[in-house]
Amino acid sequence: MKNDVKIHITTLGCDKNTIDSELMAGLLKEGQRQLVDRPEEAQVIIVNTCCFIQEAKEESIDYILEYVKLKEEGICNTLIVAGCMAQRYHQELAQEIPEIDGFLGVGHFDKILEIIEEKTTKDAYFADIEHDYAKDIVRVLPDGTKTAYVRVSEGCDHACTYCAIPAIRGKYRSRPLTAILTELAHLEKSGIVEVILIGQDIAPYGQDLDEGMTLPKLLARIATDFHFKWIRMLYLYPEGITDELLAVIKDYPTICQYFDIPLQHTRTDVLKRMGRKMTSEKIEAVIELIKKNLPDAVLRTTLITGFPGETDNQHQELLKDIERFEFDHLGVFKYSCEEGTPAADFPNQIDEAIKEERYHQIMSTQQGVSRKTKRRFVGKKLDVLIEEVEFDTCYGRFYGFAPEIDGQVMIENPRISLKAGDMIPVDIVDSLEYDLMGEV
Repeated sequence: MKNDVKIHITTLGCDKNTIDSELMAGLLKEGQRQLVDRPEEAQVIIVNTCCFIQEAKEESIDYILEYVKLKEEGICNTLIVAGCMAQRYHQELAQEIPEIDGFLGVGHFDKILEIIEEKTTKDAYFADIEHDYAKDIVRVLPDGTKTAYVRVSEGCDHACTYCAIPAIRGKYRSRPLTAILTELAHLEKSGIVEVILIGQDIAPYGQDLDEGMTLPKLLARIATDFHFKWIRMLYLYPEGITDELLAVIKDYPTICQYFDIPLQHTRTDVLKRMGRKMTSEKIEAVIELIKKNLPDAVLRTTLITGFPGETDNQHQELLKDIERFEFDHLGVFKYSCEEGTPAADFPNQIDEAIKEERYHQIMSTQQGVSRKTKRRFVGKKLDVLIEEVEFDTCYGRFYGFAPEIDGQVMIENPRISLKAGDMIPVDIVDSLEYDLMGEV
């Protein structure tokens, strides 16, 4: 294929998909291919898909069909579907949408040039979901990027009854330390201000390697050897939050006191059916441990409502727990019945109308909690990373806001010239339900 052919990548789903797309972009750049931002300008379109829940599947299909129209109009001549949906449903997609020219499973993004050139058979792109494709690939980050995700682990061993991720991304694998440090050095040289360590659950990092490395040791190493303003973690299952981890976070100011803990529920009976290792009592103990050691810590969680067999009483107890635990941020999914998972065959599946009602009750309850937790920052001076400047208002984040999923710090008429990427001290003067108001 000629090097003047324009290629576009659309990324859907989680932050891990963002990294995969940046790795593909790095390989395409290394192969002297031309990347464009707009699919309408591209002859080759790559859709990096998600199929975590039904809504994600539908979004992926919508994008694919939209790009099929570009093929029919003669704008695009090659359509490639990559990522989780390609891994799990490539046979069905090939049959239902024959306009798709190729598929890339999650373990084979290093084959992007080959599939564009059609040098190897398509069956080779799904052979091993645990294939390590990320070695020595320099990611391409969007211009002006100041926050970058760094994968420290892949796959998952938790075997939750509702989740298909282990079947898509394989067993838990920690990334070797040298690979992480090499990537961090490149990001620091590129001017990155905030690095976000990600994995399905990064708490067990290093336990499967023969390097003597653990998550607390990794955090200390990064905080010592590099000069990033913020080091953030996504995600930590509660059983992995230990005294040692909290002590390291307390010792190094650049490690954000931010905990994204995907609980999914707080009632023991529901957690047991979900295949989770926690109980209501253990969850309460972990939250108390964090708040005792790090009073300024910010906590986020995600929940699932309408899990098979969840009673109205269990739902009401969950609402009480939300008020009691006072998470700064909380998201909730309506249970999605995923084929091939144990929970899909559980009795007492919940009606969609009940899921919807419970969803809104959870969000309404959290709205009041969030309004309360935001007020604790009023009167404080916080370092804020500026992300957007629009007329007389600047928008940014402090350590307690993760990008895209949490709120913002809004600064009106800052009186000094600010640009995206600046980190400045800001006086917090007011709070809203999800955002903070600040003055420079």
